[in-house]
Amino acid sequence: MSVIGEVDFMAVCIRYGILSVILLIFSIKAVQAESDAQQDLLFFLNAGPVYHQITSEDGIEENDFTFGAGILYSYLETDLRFLAEYFISTEESELERLQMGWQVDDDVIGWLGRFHSPSLYWNSVYHHGRYLQTSISRPLAEKFEDEGGVFPTHVSGFMFEGGYKLQGMSAIQSTLSFGLTSVIDDHGLVPFDLLDANNKSKNAVDVRIAYLTDQLGENQFGLTMSWASLVVGDNDVAVQQGLQRVDQSKVGAYVDWSMQEWRILSNLTYINNQMINQLQNKTDSFSTAYFQAEYKVDHDWIFFGRVEDTYSADNSDYLQLFPSAIVEREMLGLRFDFYKNHALTVEFSNIKLQSGDFGQAWLQWSAVFP
Repeated sequence: MSVIGEVDFMAVCIRYGILSVILLIFSIKAVQAESDAQQDLLFFLNAGPVYHQITSEDGIEENDFTFGAGILYSYLETDLRFLAEYFISTEESELERLQMGWQVDDDVIGWLGRFHSPSLYWNSVYHHGRYLQTSISRPLAEKFEDEGGVFPTHVSGFMFEGGYKLQGMSAIQSTLSFGLTSVIDDHGLVPFDLLDANNKSKNAVDVRIAYLTDQLGENQFGLTMSWASLVVGDNDVAVQQGLQRVDQSKVGAYVDWSMQEWRILSNLTYINNQMINQLQNKTDSFSTAYFQAEYKVDHDWIFFGRVEDTYSADNSDYLQLFPSAIVEREMLGLRFDFYKNHALTVEFSNIKLQSGDFGQAWLQWSAVFP
């Protein structure tokens, strides 16, 4: 059996193993469910026009319209946890998360399935619910694969969440995951798909360690680490480079802090890529950072802005695989919350790609039901 055949066989076994275990356990527990079982079903919607002030870029629509709809179902009964999320938009239609969890004790939960990489804090908090985040856009370091992201954001395998209480109300929280991750093709990164038997994904390990001043609050700062083996598929730039695989290591630090009307959300990440080529391996490294500040004028209005930058982007062979990646951005925005769980948000950005820069104006309506 060829190496590719072995990879395909392992991927199929893991895929159907995860699906079978989740469906079997959930079916048994659903039949046995008591009246105190808690179930929630949420619908997320977002839509709005985008205008790009084009300069020298090719392949960018001057005017665009974005739409997204997500369904999130959660089930909680004694020690059992189940979560499923499906998302459809103008860019994708995908089963984003399918997780079965078990509460081992008061501080530890084990998960099996497809989930968001815990080493990306933003995605672990907001997931695909655009209504949940203040801004419309996401920084490069936090973007999903199909939105122009350059890092794996989905993992299929095992995840463990734990907590350790300190003095007073403070606590340490840790999350560890390992499983199958994304591959690189002409469309960018493509995550391991539980419903697609043709993916050649390899392994990834992700870690997040956070310190919370109040375990019941949101203020925290922490460290993130990850390692992923990214197989190269049909990518023209990779073929020209003779690239076969990228072994990627990341280490970062983040902070999410609120004080009175202000909130700060920031991250700094260093990335090291071992570029496995046909002739000679290369080492590629760069750093990316963002700083977002939000000011709550009153109950309904929020001003916000973000600066993000990527250091050594011009010298990165890895980033050349993603020509549409936003390596720099300066953005200002305003959000208005109204009625019940509805929001209107506007953003104005100056964006830089590796090939040039342009301005962007984005208006979005977002909501969650019920």
